Amino acid sequence: MVLDLSSAIKELHNDKGINEDLILKTIEQALTKAYEKYYGTVENLIIRTDENMVISIFSKKEVVEEVDDDLFEISLKSAKRIDKDSEIGDSMLVPCNPEEFGRIAIHSAKQIILQRLKEIEKNSLLSDFKSKEGEIIIGYIQRIKNDNIYIDLGNVEGILPKRNQCPHESYQTGERLKSLVTEVKLSKNGNVSVILSRASSEFVRKLIEVEIPEIYDKTVQIFKIAREPGYRTKIAVFSNKEEIDPVGACVGQKGSRIQNIIKELEGEKIDVLKWSIDSKKFIENALIPAEISDVIIADEPNKKAVVIVDESQLSFAIGKKGLNIKLANQLTDWNIDIMRVEEALERGFIKDHARDAEELFNIEENEIEDLEIPVNIKEALINNSITSIEQLIELSFEDIKSLEGFNDEMADYLKNFVDDNFEVIVEEDDMEKVAENATVEDGVLYYQCPNCGANITEDETSCKNCGVEIVFEEEEEEEEEEVDEETISEEV
Repeated sequence: MVLDLSSAIKELHNDKGINEDLILKTIEQALTKAYEKYYGTVENLIIRTDENMVISIFSKKEVVEEVDDDLFEISLKSAKRIDKDSEIGDSMLVPCNPEEFGRIAIHSAKQIILQRLKEIEKNSLLSDFKSKEGEIIIGYIQRIKNDNIYIDLGNVEGILPKRNQCPHESYQTGERLKSLVTEVKLSKNGNVSVILSRASSEFVRKLIEVEIPEIYDKTVQIFKIAREPGYRTKIAVFSNKEEIDPVGACVGQKGSRIQNIIKELEGEKIDVLKWSIDSKKFIENALIPAEISDVIIADEPNKKAVVIVDESQLSFAIGKKGLNIKLANQLTDWNIDIMRVEEALERGFIKDHARDAEELFNIEENEIEDLEIPVNIKEALINNSITSIEQLIELSFEDIKSLEGFNDEMADYLKNFVDDNFEVIVEEDDMEKVAENATVEDGVLYYQCPNCGANITEDETSCKNCGVEIVFEEEEEEEEEEVDEETISEEV
């Protein structure tokens, strides 16, 4: 018997998305069950399927003169009607008609096929949507019941629970909606259940990947996202390419790129800021739109920081209902305390930043390993045999940048750290050497910096090359003028 099921199989494949090979295998299994149920064995059953999905069913029988067992034998006369060259002792495949299996066997086969196809369809849907977990999917709102939104996703219905919806968003039946697939599972009744969300931080991340090519191709990377759904989102970004502005790439010209995301989130505020290896700088950036006066690391092991702001910036730093500071805490993973300038002065948080190493770090040997700087910078200094603060202070920006293992960002951070925290005091003997090495060029009197040897003028308070502060002690005005005139005349 030949069964041409190609049209039915293709229809099932197109409508249900079921793999054609699985459909064929299911039909073969059902026919085998029906054959066994009717004949009591499948020992001589042969089922063949060609490339056109046409199924042929045979009973393998031996050609005999007289038939004793019609299940396994066929008479020579009957065999010759199938193949005129048949001879006694030959084995031949005798076409088998499924209708001969009996009504009960056929009904059982149909039930097996239907049940198995439902299982295949369910498993296919489960596998298909499982692969979409963590991705954005688009569907149409089908109905709203008990604050849950049911979305038509084609072959399955998605659920957007109340807990995964954004406050202030409104939903209408028939509306096209983007959502994030968060979980795919089989429900209690055995159906495929697709759980959706619009409230997760990952939803914003995926929207950004779609909208911003630099994020998608990882030219710009997202360090972390902190979100209060429906109100505000903070996104910290960075790029390993110095020529790329990560914030500008995300915001777009006149805010065009970020506005598309804000529109999708129905007006939710989005702050895009630059991540920094410098914790103080990162904390400052995280508190935008507030302007920060200073960031004090109060307890680095426990990640506690004090942020100093003017009275006018206090409300911006804290945010409505404390939302800005809350998101900044989440984004930086620091416990941030906002403090007014006046309060910081009273409590002693604001001090002179030009302190010597012993006072600042409470150490005696002034070793690099005791400095409160990032571990990678500390290790890079030690690897370059820079082990003392005295050695560090003598380095210019270019010197630091040329050290093995340093990049521009690390060098910039370290130079700013030195400038903010150390004051180089020039001894009197050094100042005498400065005067001795004075020269005149184009009528201008130049001295040599006692720290790096660069040219400095009398009206400068610090060396432009190394940053060391210089103080020229004034003697009697007449004596100075005489020295200057004499020096100038000698040079001329």
